[in-house]
Amino acid sequence: MAIFPTIKLFSQGPYVKILQMNLYGINYNYNGIKINGIFDLLTDEVLRDFQAENKLIPDGIVGSVTWNVLLGKVIRIQNKLNSLNFNTGIADGLFGPKTTNAVKSFQSANGLQIDGVVNPRTRQQLFNPNPKDNYSTRLSSISLSALNPYVAGLAKKFLDLCTFNNLNVRIIVTFRSWDEQDTLYAQGRTIPGSIVTDAKGGESYHNFGLAFDCAPVTNGLIDWDATDKFNKMGILGQQVGLEWGGNWITFKINLVDTPHYQYTFGLSTEQLLDGVRPPQ
Repeated sequence: MAIFPTIKLFSQGPYVKILQMNLYGINYNYNGIKINGIFDLLTDEVLRDFQAENKLIPDGIVGSVTWNVLLGKVIRIQNKLNSLNFNTGIADGLFGPKTTNAVKSFQSANGLQIDGVVNPRTRQQLFNPNPKDNYSTRLSSISLSALNPYVAGLAKKFLDLCTFNNLNVRIIVTFRSWDEQDTLYAQGRTIPGSIVTDAKGGESYHNFGLAFDCAPVTNGLIDWDATDKFNKMGILGQQVGLEWGGNWITFKINLVDTPHYQYTFGLSTEQLLDGVRPPQ
């Protein structure tokens, strides 16, 4: 694999363009990141998310480790497309025009949105075309039965613990459909409203039954302003082994997600799209 120079915020030139081109092609393309060779603040935010989601130090610096992971992901996509006779040319780790066109041809042949980006539905069709459990077609639910059984068990323990601690809480959503996730993603971008997520359908743990949202209730209504109750719930959720969104540091939107609880089995959404499943 080629050795590329270290780049960071305010760097300029062809290697910054390669960084942006690759991030864009593998679906880190939210909020209008531009492929212009200028390492601006948005490129920095997107890069840090890529680093965090791939268990790298999210320092915004593209050194050898980050380059290797990023180029390796593109090479894997190129090799897979080539094996299916969608020609990307040499698998060089550069998400250039030939790879983009190969992705578009693959998308066209499989009835997918044609944008040249390996978005979640494209990734699933590429690496897991016949999923045993096709989460992409499921409907949204508020039932614990829509969750992975182990996660549902943790959720039940959490709800019981809330009751024991005199917290009246309500499940808002367990499984969220990919279509509903896409609608949330579109909010503040192509439909009215504020941006609330940078996760498209297939990029949230809700979309695989590994997450749920829960909020406190006062006088029969969800009390979004009850910060103390959300924080107490977060502590209880962590006590039963759940990851709480209130602890998140995000570079995408400067918000924590206090209603959110998840248990991921150490899997990334990319692995889930590729067909990896939690242990039974």
